[in-house]
Amino acid sequence: MNSNKAIRKELIAEISLFVVGIAAISLLYTNNLLLFIVLLTGWLTGIKFWHTKHDVYFFVSGAIIGPICEMVAIYFGAWQYANPTAFGVPIWLPLAWGIIILLIKRVAETFVRIEMK
Repeated sequence: MNSNKAIRKELIAEISLFVVGIAAISLLYTNNLLLFIVLLTGWLTGIKFWHTKHDVYFFVSGAIIGPICEMVAIYFGAWQYANPTAFGVPIWLPLAWGIIILLIKRVAETFVRIEMK
């Protein structure tokens, strides 16, 4: 039963981090540099204390692939950002993509652990 509580607590923490990230982006998107610093600080703190072996690979993959896909969509007119920095995207977008890929990975791993019980 203790392991179920630990898993539930971990899932709540992961969802809370997602909510904090969305709130930061929603509130700070007009100040690209400040949002970049906030996301970078969050990423560095998270990777220092809560990383697993492959987290950096997932983060870098998301930080590269996500913005490239968005640049293509922006180029073809699918959408646009209110405050782009370069190539139609804000400077903080690669960090946001990297972080969300990690959160998806973590939540998926947590659900797998729940299923294994």
